[in-house]
Amino acid sequence: MKQVEIISGGPELLDIVEPLWAKLNEYHKKRSTHFSHKFEQLTFEKRKQNLLKEACDVTINLIVDQTNNAYVGYCICTVNKEKQGEIDSLFIENEYRKYGLGAELINRSITWLENYQAQTIVIGVSEGNEHALDFYQKFGFYKRRYILERE
Repeated sequence: MKQVEIISGGPELLDIVEPLWAKLNEYHKKRSTHFSHKFEQLTFEKRKQNLLKEACDVTINLIVDQTNNAYVGYCICTVNKEKQGEIDSLFIENEYRKYGLGAELINRSITWLENYQAQTIVIGVSEGNEHALDFYQKFGFYKRRYILERE
């Protein structure tokens, strides 16, 4: 197993996330059948502003490879004033995905949200990334509704 450490913090860690978020955004852009243009238009600065505007609190978990001091994954989790929790963004570099790090990030997020007494916890999955649904089901997340958007 790789030598990794998970660092936790708040909005002060957002700028560190940017290069990894850009990779996730590019992934969504390539996988999306109908909305790749939305990912092309989305910038990290816009995403960051939306997160900070809508959330009462933010937690960020960053995975650091200790052998090369590189950030290789993250999870952003928020809760709003209605106490709705959301796992907003999750990304792990390909070569680190086989070590259970995604599960660790999800479990930390759920624990944080439960400690915050979130009334609901949601995860949005982008069109084109449906294979992630099986992963999230392992943590008790299921499809509740479909929201369709006109191109």
